[in-house]
Amino acid sequence: MVLDKLVNQYYDALSDNDLYVIKVIHDNIDDMKVMKIQELAARSHTSISSIHRMAKKIGFDGYSDLKSYIKLNDRVEEDTQDLMDLLEHDIKQTLKHLDQLDFERLNRMIDEAPFIYIYGTGTAQLEVANDVQRQLLSLYKRSMVLKNERELMNGIEQLTDGEILLIISLSGETKNLEDIIHLIKARNVQYISVTTLKDNFLAQNAMFNIYVNSTPFHLFNGINNSSFLPYHIVFDVILRKFSKWKNEQPGK
Repeated sequence: MVLDKLVNQYYDALSDNDLYVIKVIHDNIDDMKVMKIQELAARSHTSISSIHRMAKKIGFDGYSDLKSYIKLNDRVEEDTQDLMDLLEHDIKQTLKHLDQLDFERLNRMIDEAPFIYIYGTGTAQLEVANDVQRQLLSLYKRSMVLKNERELMNGIEQLTDGEILLIISLSGETKNLEDIIHLIKARNVQYISVTTLKDNFLAQNAMFNIYVNSTPFHLFNGINNSSFLPYHIVFDVILRKFSKWKNEQPGK
């Protein structure tokens, strides 16, 4: 995508909010050629000054300079998209998101949890949830995959202090999910969200957020697809980080 090289070049200087604004720009790339900064601020739920600062962080004088760059460099990529390059990009960006994660806090949450419930919002997400349970078993952590909304509702009713609810989603935005989160909040249940990096209802209400990069792409037959490999990589990293952290604990 048009700003990817600049994001990679200046990534260390960018905040999660900066990355979200860039995601909004990419999602609205056709509109960007005429979009005023006030409209971008409204769509990205941020301030005009924050957009100017983000633009300067990636080498532009300001928003107007950024918009001119997009006009000159935007190309229709759907037919020429290199799918292997896209996969490599998603993996690299996911690992960069993990670099900013508070693993000390996450490790303690996992270590202290007597039980972990795992819920995936779709078929592919459920496959990730099953893999998470397999990895937790290797850590001697008790867990359960909640296979449908009924089991999720039952799990919410059974959650006790210290237990973790882990919700894995792609968009973090579905009508059913909003209803579930309202119930979770009513029960004062704390949960961890795993979603792509965007402003979504699931992440907004979580006690802890884990972000994944998974760029939608088109197959040869026009079918839309998204890769869940970055999700598996996230939990593989969490497994390794937790094991390293346990080895470093006093009295080990």
